Amino acid sequence: MTAMYVCICRAVSERRVVQAVAEGATTLQELRARTGLGTGCGKCVPQAYQVLREELERRQSPAAHHEIAARAG
Repeated sequence: MTAMYVCICRAVSERRVVQAVAEGATTLQELRARTGLGTGCGKCVPQAYQVLREELERRQSPAAHHEIAARAG
């Protein structure tokens, strides 16, 4: 995984998002609380959601399926 920044305003990398998921974050709100991403200009939110979704899918946790279903419906 590269050290790509997801949120420039708060200097949150893709690795930090993955780490937050490993620590239990399953929603964008939880990512915001843990990392501060999305609290500046907000342009990072679509990318943050994509990384969150991909990591939850990779982990195939019940929370992943709940988060994806909630966003799809």
